[in-house]
Amino acid sequence: MRRKAPELSTQTGGLQQLMMNLSREIQLELDAARPFVLATIISHKGSTPRTSGSRMLVREDKTIAGTIGGGLVEANVMDACMEMLDTSRTRIMDFSLDQEAKAGMDMICGGSLTVWLRSFVPPFSADLFTAFRLMADFGAQGVKAFAVTRICGETTQVPMVVTPGEAASGPSLLPKDLLCDIDDNKFTGPGLYQMVYGLEQFIIEPFAPRQTLYIFGAGHVGYQLGQMAHMTDFSLVVIDDRAQFADPLRFPHARQVLVIENFESAFAGLDVDENGYIVILTRGHLHDQTVLEQALETPAAYIGMIGSRKKRDRIYSNLMDNGIARERLDAVHSPIGTDIDAQTPAEIAVSIMAELILERAKKRERRATDPGRCRSSKEGQ
Repeated sequence: MRRKAPELSTQTGGLQQLMMNLSREIQLELDAARPFVLATIISHKGSTPRTSGSRMLVREDKTIAGTIGGGLVEANVMDACMEMLDTSRTRIMDFSLDQEAKAGMDMICGGSLTVWLRSFVPPFSADLFTAFRLMADFGAQGVKAFAVTRICGETTQVPMVVTPGEAASGPSLLPKDLLCDIDDNKFTGPGLYQMVYGLEQFIIEPFAPRQTLYIFGAGHVGYQLGQMAHMTDFSLVVIDDRAQFADPLRFPHARQVLVIENFESAFAGLDVDENGYIVILTRGHLHDQTVLEQALETPAAYIGMIGSRKKRDRIYSNLMDNGIARERLDAVHSPIGTDIDAQTPAEIAVSIMAELILERAKKRERRATDPGRCRSSKEGQ
């Protein structure tokens, strides 16, 4: 709670995105002084509809925000939540999906979930307000942060929000080794980490920056893709050299809508990282080539370019003449999109979004199966 939260974006659509964040839903309950329970999947075994890190807020009137998978298991978790609304407390419980398998629900093959249940009952402390506000604000601004919660029996603890680089200046209430592990990038999403340092148990929740979709070209396909980005939880940045197309009113949910003088400086001021997804949809081959050449200098998770194979090969040949390796070009998705025989701008946007979602899922799976990733540790004992 030592670091000042970043200023909220005044860009059109920033507040709408923030309101959809589950942390903001939590803040609404805090502001209204209403009791609620947070259910978070710590780990899963077998076939489950949702994985570690999935969260659900359960209100006193049995309405929810978020989901941990639906079906009977979610109903059972909700029942457990309703029993905890009399006082603030914490439980870690196992839930089996065998009932759904026996009931013949085709979507479930059987498995189990370990779920962390935390009830928050008013009066709420100022520290609790601050912690969840930081989570919401950091998440909305794309700041990498971690919520660290000490597990002390059934007592609900206020999470401490930590950002990398705080090993020296971090909260003295947290073990030095834990802060060092955060600084060393040991906890990478998705999912939670249940760790032991000394004689104390902690749960670390990474709040990784959202994936950002950069659309270069705000024409008909770009417009349709921008609407889908909002629905599929991509943070959106739109870039074009035509003010009538790069108009915030056309992209009300975008984090940024930028009008540039020319595509030679298309990436000026952009901080594209490994969570970036670049889609090139400009109005001309030369502009596409200009943007692609700059895109290849970024660590983006995905680069896709619209156009025929003939156009792609011509651009690739030009770029190889400029010294760009063929292997780098082979990683570009072009022609862009999943082959669904798309014809209209909306259909083309659907095909592109399908490919983006698939690539995002592949990246998530690679992280989840990383042999260096450890969800539980006795380090520090």
